[in-house]
Amino acid sequence: MSKRIILKHILFIGFFIAIAAIIQSCTDATTPPLPSDETELITTLKVELTDTLTGQKLNYFFRDLDGEGGNAPSQWDTIKLADSSYYRVSLKFLNESNPNSIQNITLEILAEQTNHIICFTSSVVNAVISRTDTDGTYQVGINSTWKTGAISSGNIEIKLKHQLGVKNGGCDPGETDVQVVFPTVIR
Repeated sequence: MSKRIILKHILFIGFFIAIAAIIQSCTDATTPPLPSDETELITTLKVELTDTLTGQKLNYFFRDLDGEGGNAPSQWDTIKLADSSYYRVSLKFLNESNPNSIQNITLEILAEQTNHIICFTSSVVNAVISRTDTDGTYQVGINSTWKTGAISSGNIEIKLKHQLGVKNGGCDPGETDVQVVFPTVIR
């Protein structure tokens, strides 16, 4: 073989190696980050109640637009219910920190419902609260029923628990994403 042909082969191989090196340097060798399961900012909790007998709709809000700490909540309603009544209840969790871009965090909770549970605690209020939705295994609590008894007053606590990998149907494991104690009157 002539020196000229050998030189062409060497140049061709060198050119090929150079191109391969350039292509390799342009690709990102790092592994993309895994999706995180961070908690979202929840500034607003909306409690939507529907009286099953009359069809009357009631909405109650907790709003703390700058989030936990900082300024006091701008709205913290007292829930007012009729005695001996039965309500269908739906909760909405929102991020209203930017009024031009309100985010419905409820959709994210529903998408990750196997990692969330909503816990209700009624103190000194004659109300029995039952979660009515499930993630296929455990209850979630975005939807519930509230059955009121005799006239009373006190509090209903609503707590959204984030239970990534530890959800067992109870309210103990996991971290609390939001916790609101609503003053409540049954009249």
